[in-house]
Amino acid sequence: MQPDVYRFLEVKEVGEDGTFTGIASVYGVEDLGGDVIDKGAFRKTIAENPTVKILWQHDPSEVIGTGQVKEWQGKILLEAKLDLDDPVGQKAYRKLKNKLIEGLSIGFQTIKSSWEDVEGRMVRHISELKLWEVSVVTFPMLPAATVTRVKSTDENLEARIRELEAQVSALTAAKGTPAEPEPPQATEPPPVTTEPAAIDHSGLAASLDSMLALLQ
Repeated sequence: MQPDVYRFLEVKEVGEDGTFTGIASVYGVEDLGGDVIDKGAFRKTIAENPTVKILWQHDPSEVIGTGQVKEWQGKILLEAKLDLDDPVGQKAYRKLKNKLIEGLSIGFQTIKSSWEDVEGRMVRHISELKLWEVSVVTFPMLPAATVTRVKSTDENLEARIRELEAQVSALTAAKGTPAEPEPPQATEPPPVTTEPAAIDHSGLAASLDSMLALLQ
């Protein structure tokens, strides 16, 4: 059975080691799909196993970390860590840090639910669920599901890389060769099945320096 998806994860901060905390769910809030998770729905699944996998775009083949969930002040608190040794985990870290992706969500199996007629439309109330995973996603279902702060691992190195890239583009244009255009942003919603490997910034900086030497 495919897990349901309920997107409401607010990440407070991502540390340099890939750790972060966030709100995995709140009770009594209707998402854009017409679902409301009722108070206590997580109680049994947390008691059975509070550990969850962190996935990339709900793809079970892309496990990019692990986390722990617990009830906290009427919410479900997530404490997790991204696997920065994994290329996809590195990519998720960079995109969160640069706010290119700000949405996260949970995947779960509905165990018990009921329906409520709200002014002529049906709203599903989930009273018990089994939590499977938490994902970094491109398109959250709730507008509030955003990342608020991510720390950089090496701000000076990244600034140097941007400077070198700009210099290479300027030198290329001066020689009459147009710079390679930026690839278009993806417009289709997740799940994403194939992603490029993460960039090794230290190697990129050295390569760009070499390119500058050749072009000058």
